[in-house]
Amino acid sequence: MSQASALLDHVIRPVSHALGESHPVIEEILLSAATLRSFDPFAENAEAGLGVFGISPELHRQVWDEFLAFQPDLASQVRGFASQHQFLINPDAELVTNTRYAAAIAISALEWVKPSWPLPNDAYALTQLWSGLTHIHEESYVSRLQHTLEELCDTAGAPHYAF
Repeated sequence: MSQASALLDHVIRPVSHALGESHPVIEEILLSAATLRSFDPFAENAEAGLGVFGISPELHRQVWDEFLAFQPDLASQVRGFASQHQFLINPDAELVTNTRYAAAIAISALEWVKPSWPLPNDAYALTQLWSGLTHIHEESYVSRLQHTLEELCDTAGAPHYAF
């Protein structure tokens, strides 16, 4: 099993299912975010985003303050992925050390902006959506993410891809 398959099968998809109905586009965006970008997930450079999904401390707080604060059941589920004590000491560190929690925050970020999602066959707009959320503008990453999403979007007409 490849590392990408393991990440999808043991982190992204189970967290997605736990938070509600999984969505292939969300799964692909997160898998691409983790596997296409060249970065050190344990680096201390918060500007490049923290952890495997590249979530910034600012986006982390925005998701909690502007989305999860108004979704108490979902907030409880997301908080359930965090470490019991470490989250209270340094919540941003959870993005680095706890991949399931980081996935829950990334999924929540995408759910937060879901009303502004483009059509499911618009790979360019989906790429820009994630790039804008995470402030990841590394040209090679953005173009590879768009290419990966284009392949997925080719099948977006199927009902299970509907937003």
